[in-house]
Amino acid sequence: MMLLTIAERYAEGRVDDLLDAGQLAGVAPAAPRERLRLLVVGAVVVLVMAGASVIGLPDAALVPLLPAVVLFVAVIFNRSRIPSAGQLTDFLIPR
Repeated sequence: MMLLTIAERYAEGRVDDLLDAGQLAGVAPAAPRERLRLLVVGAVVVLVMAGASVIGLPDAALVPLLPAVVLFVAVIFNRSRIPSAGQLTDFLIPR
């Protein structure tokens, strides 16, 4: 029933009033974790790239490794679905 109320009010353009105040009483807002995820992704990418440099990977191998590591770590930490082949191509070869 609540989903129907939200859908009707959204269709009417009442985005600021999707639910009544009584329906929102006692509900705790979701904790914002985007910054934490971004920091963790950045730290893991830096650690992986530093580790690859320390083990002696040539510079020519580090350049294509960076976008692959960023993509892999971002997908894992953000629990997103894996991008399609076209999206990967656009990510690896910017136009």
